[in-house]
Amino acid sequence: MHVTSPCQRRRHSRRRSLAAVLMLALAGAGGVAHAAEFNEKLNAPMMKSVADLQTQVQSFATKYRALDEATPGQMITNASLAKQQFDLSWQLERAINERKPLPDLESLGFVSVGDGGYKIDTRQHPEWRAQGEFIATLLSGKLRDGIFAELLQRGFRPEDVAALKEYVGSHDVKKAAHAARLPVALGFQRVVRKFDKAGRPVPDVLVVSYWYQSTREYLDANRAWSEGLLKSVDAQRARVLLSFLSELVSFKSLIPESVDVGIVQTLSSIRAPDLEKRLMSTEGEAP
Repeated sequence: MHVTSPCQRRRHSRRRSLAAVLMLALAGAGGVAHAAEFNEKLNAPMMKSVADLQTQVQSFATKYRALDEATPGQMITNASLAKQQFDLSWQLERAINERKPLPDLESLGFVSVGDGGYKIDTRQHPEWRAQGEFIATLLSGKLRDGIFAELLQRGFRPEDVAALKEYVGSHDVKKAAHAARLPVALGFQRVVRKFDKAGRPVPDVLVVSYWYQSTREYLDANRAWSEGLLKSVDAQRARVLLSFLSELVSFKSLIPESVDVGIVQTLSSIRAPDLEKRLMSTEGEAP
């Protein structure tokens, strides 16, 4: 199988209460256990130097492989390790967006695709696969029936597959991810309104921090969902599932994107008068 990777206080209180109501509803449908609001004081991680980032990347790759060999699934069950992976990936993507020279990146498995972009085979280099999102996408999507059939050939019992199906059916990963990003988006909207009211431009660093926090919450919701999925079967079956998924071919692409254009688009969406209505829809996507 081949997979390509995937105002005023009263008004503020009302907005938070609406978010809280949706959060409670989603939690009952298999949403997240917590939700972090946008933290205006939190800066997105940035690399100190190219050499320092490449040293961190190499160190993380070595650390991950040792941990995964001893206990498979660490990127799902170990939230701290998953966050470390995300922070490094974030810094790497920022460096690529800024077209910083990364001369030794190919020695770590990244292949240049021209114009400053890279791709990496995440089957050969699983340390750069967002494991939680990968599993959630496959097991909650159209490929799951084929995966269930393959698992039966690899030692899963019918009751094991039934347990997976029950978990997937009762835990909506899209709602969980939406619920996780919702407070971040609403919190950032309040910050933007504060700057607009004062007649001050929104600093670029705040928009970048919003991207960072929103993506982090999204990925952690997927990780938590996948961790729950693994816990729905016994340890032996969980190892079989992880082993099968590790064999699937997938690629991660890192293509330079314009930060300036992204900032303009994000602020335009955040300032849209119907943003709150769109966000309160379970199908709504945070900008």
